[in-house]
Amino acid sequence: MKLIKIYIFFLLMMLGFATSYAQDNRAFDALANDFPELMKKFGEELKNEHADYVFAIDVSGTMNKYEKIVVPALKSFFRSVQDGDYVSVIKFGGEAKNEPNGFGIVNSAMRQSLVNYADRVYDKPASAEERKKFTAYTDLLNMLEYLEKDLTRTGRNNLKFVFLITDFLNDPVAGHSKKLHLDDYRSRIEKELAGKNIKLVALELPKMGSGETSTDDIMNAFSMFKPQTIPVSNEQALQSWFDQMKNDIALEKFKQFLIGKMTQEAGATINSVDVDIDGHMSMTMSWVPNDVFDAITLDSLSITDRRMHLVMADEDECEDHPELKLPHMMSSDGSEESFVNIAQIRGDDEAFFNPHFEKPNGRLKAHISFKVPYEAELIKLMGKDNQTIEASIELPQENVFCHPMAFKWYCIMWILIIIYILSVILCIKRNCSDKYKLRGEYTLTQGTKKICTEEINGHVSNLTIDVEKAECNVVFKQKKYISKLFIPILHWSVEPKYEVTVTNSQEYSLNGGDDYTSGGSSTIKYSTTIPLQIRDPRGGKDINLDIDGNV
Repeated sequence: MKLIKIYIFFLLMMLGFATSYAQDNRAFDALANDFPELMKKFGEELKNEHADYVFAIDVSGTMNKYEKIVVPALKSFFRSVQDGDYVSVIKFGGEAKNEPNGFGIVNSAMRQSLVNYADRVYDKPASAEERKKFTAYTDLLNMLEYLEKDLTRTGRNNLKFVFLITDFLNDPVAGHSKKLHLDDYRSRIEKELAGKNIKLVALELPKMGSGETSTDDIMNAFSMFKPQTIPVSNEQALQSWFDQMKNDIALEKFKQFLIGKMTQEAGATINSVDVDIDGHMSMTMSWVPNDVFDAITLDSLSITDRRMHLVMADEDECEDHPELKLPHMMSSDGSEESFVNIAQIRGDDEAFFNPHFEKPNGRLKAHISFKVPYEAELIKLMGKDNQTIEASIELPQENVFCHPMAFKWYCIMWILIIIYILSVILCIKRNCSDKYKLRGEYTLTQGTKKICTEEINGHVSNLTIDVEKAECNVVFKQKKYISKLFIPILHWSVEPKYEVTVTNSQEYSLNGGDDYTSGGSSTIKYSTTIPLQIRDPRGGKDINLDIDGNV
């Protein structure tokens, strides 16, 4: 028989553990269903996130009538508490205290102790003195002061769930006012619990007497933690609420866990920025990841100088240098990255005929977002959109050339213009000089004997040649000629073909007709003046020369 009892007890223990395990799994399964990406990354770590559960249970007077409402819900909840969490049960009437086996860090043994303690939490104390302390009065101020001590104990979890189970009728001990005055209390806990994540719920049981409840006064004292009031009418309502609370607790744990992961704020820094004379901008950036935001994207750049704007790298540059194409995913380790010629600073008023220099005045801003695959889940869980930040740095005070052309090409253009102007001036000067007009050579021969040779420039109007015989040859030989400058085309050096025309008369005749090209000859019969006309077949001005031949 004894072995049967031990076996039954062992089965009940296993059933309790199995129930606890199943409930825990259901909460985690619900999280995995709602937040698959977050749970995929943080699910195992979340199991190490712990919380405090503090129950302040009114055991005064006739509150044991609610034993059948409260105790089953407590036992079910205690069975579901995760290992490593902390539970504290404060029973109060005229006084308040923790009893042995009613508080501690949860493990298998502690969980069973809490379940057993729930069965006797409403038991009346054995001694008359203890019964008077806990059943004769309902001193809410004593409960609140003990609760304050419990919540401020060191070495506990930051996330705390507080459950006040009472009808909130205040029947204080001698010396305490029936009306609660909690202004000082509120000031103390606001300071003492700063930085703690407190979730306080007033589980308001049906009133067992007449009078005004103190629910609002207590809620106001804890208003900085946004407390809730839940009316409890029966066991099913309380059990249903606790079942729902298990899921809410899992959510709150998850939130607290992620907040802890984001304690180290992810951020980015522009380490340096350089701008050349054409406004081409290069920069280096680094960033600090955290466990939640472990990927950074440089979305865009801007400058605060209203006189200037940024032109981003074009498609060809981005094809050769993919890091210049925005948005750009930066390296996951947060190491420094360089962006060469990622953008160009341009003046808003730049125009071809308005070249000028401007010094950028303001800051360069990098607009950054932390792209993570669980962005939508973070919004759903935390109400927190994908984190975006700005990194900025003062722009260097360097002159930037504001013109559609690059400064180098602008200078080259002006060098060519100056060379052209000088060439035009030189050519005009040359073309106005007789030296660079028609050049030629007239040679007079008698038989094979050269009588004379004369260089002829454009300024020569006549030439006197003495001959000894009646017949001699006059030959015109063409030489290299530098022509006039026809703007805007430069004719540097040409060799035009000239026509020499001599009109037949009784005084002289031509051997070969009226017209011949340079290099032809004519025979002079006797003394005369021979008019020659030199014609430029391209349409240039004709030059008339007279040759005086004395026979």
